[in-house]
Amino acid sequence: MRKSKVSLIVLLTILIAVIPLSSASAAVEWNKATLSKVYDPAGERYSYAPSVIRDGDVEHMWTCHNDADGVVKDHIYYTRIENGVVTQSESVLQAGAEGTWDSMHVCDPSVVAGKFNYGGTEYDYALFYLGNDVNGSAHNQIGVAFSDELSGDWVKYPNPVVAYPNDGFWGVGQPSATSIDGQGRIMLFFTQGDPTATGAYRIDMNLNQMANPVIGPAVRLTNEGLVNASGQPDFLNNFDIAYDPSRDRFVAIRELHPYPTSNPNYIADSQQIVSIDGGSVWGGGGQWKIEGTLSPSTTNFPRNHNGGLLRTAHGTLPDPNAIEAYFTDSDAAPNLTGRAEYTYDVWKISGKLTDGDVVLEQTIEGFKSKHLFVAKLTENLNTNEFLLHGKIDPKGLKKWKNQTIWIGYRIFDAKGDLIEAGTAYRDRIAQDGSFAIPMIKPQLSNGQSAKLEVYLLSGKGKTIETAEKKITISLS
Repeated sequence: MRKSKVSLIVLLTILIAVIPLSSASAAVEWNKATLSKVYDPAGERYSYAPSVIRDGDVEHMWTCHNDADGVVKDHIYYTRIENGVVTQSESVLQAGAEGTWDSMHVCDPSVVAGKFNYGGTEYDYALFYLGNDVNGSAHNQIGVAFSDELSGDWVKYPNPVVAYPNDGFWGVGQPSATSIDGQGRIMLFFTQGDPTATGAYRIDMNLNQMANPVIGPAVRLTNEGLVNASGQPDFLNNFDIAYDPSRDRFVAIRELHPYPTSNPNYIADSQQIVSIDGGSVWGGGGQWKIEGTLSPSTTNFPRNHNGGLLRTAHGTLPDPNAIEAYFTDSDAAPNLTGRAEYTYDVWKISGKLTDGDVVLEQTIEGFKSKHLFVAKLTENLNTNEFLLHGKIDPKGLKKWKNQTIWIGYRIFDAKGDLIEAGTAYRDRIAQDGSFAIPMIKPQLSNGQSAKLEVYLLSGKGKTIETAEKKITISLS
């Protein structure tokens, strides 16, 4: 440990555990008091990928669900919840007969209202779903069924409305439908996994007359603005979407990458709320805005996956000032016994929706010297601004009151090698001694620590005081 000639210098080096960042000033401000279980199927059964419409005190929910205890074969279940109590839960859509395109699994429901004429009957609701004919995650296609009632009976259209060849790849699925005109014209969003990439698409389709449905071309949605848990560019898939007419924006809940490395390593531990302007959905391009993250630090669950948004029957947000997210939890290693799928159940949480940015915050305890205190790190996910916050004691530094005090930082790796020389800033200290200085976010692998050194300089470049601390930064 080196020492300066100035007697005020105190060097503190303390190794601390991972401190996860939580939402401090976000566009979605989660209310943890609203976290509650919606549905937990008994026995070796699972329920996930909820599509939810609320009518007064009644929640209508459709999920991907197995029907036989201990058998992994997807059905679509309808669950009715009245005043928080499940009053009905049953299979309402099953796999087709042998030889049909959806003969193995039906999953990932999305229900929307409109006017759909099929087989001589006008129906009020359409249920879009993923179906396949192989026992695996391949040859997925998207179909539709119709009903006069939210609870069913559902009448299948016999062919996929979004088809995909049997080339051994994932295909198309995870549909999310919004109504364009209330009459049968639909904006259908979905995921496609093909030989080139996994990505999100949308199709403008008119299903008012199923004798002659009009299916537009698939248009790829942008990935611009999306970042993963490590702050790197991400891609959009496995998402549910709702239209916010008050802002002319589409709001989505999506899975956040990368997946965890522990079992189960095939589902996400976090969901992210993002939005994009309507013009970019229609015309292409644009950039997603990150609105908030639903992570283990919010829910205390090791996995938070396959989310859905509470929507109106036409696929819009019920309240422009609120988000209600429905999501699936799961047990995970080392506390997982048996198959993870049989621990899937559905939860919900509410949040306030504002027009601000998402700012993550990490409080750092015990980072101080005699007259220098470092309080926290913040990261704005919309502007990518990474800031270090703290305060100095102006009275204790009165010797330097007639000079401009500069404040800077340096970052060292675990071996003590300098990995970021940082910058010293002037005019960053307010009259009350508080400061916030920009930093270059260190690129550290999960669990890797670094030594952060913060220092004060006189206007002549003389070191006034220094503080150090080893920290581990987690942005998950």
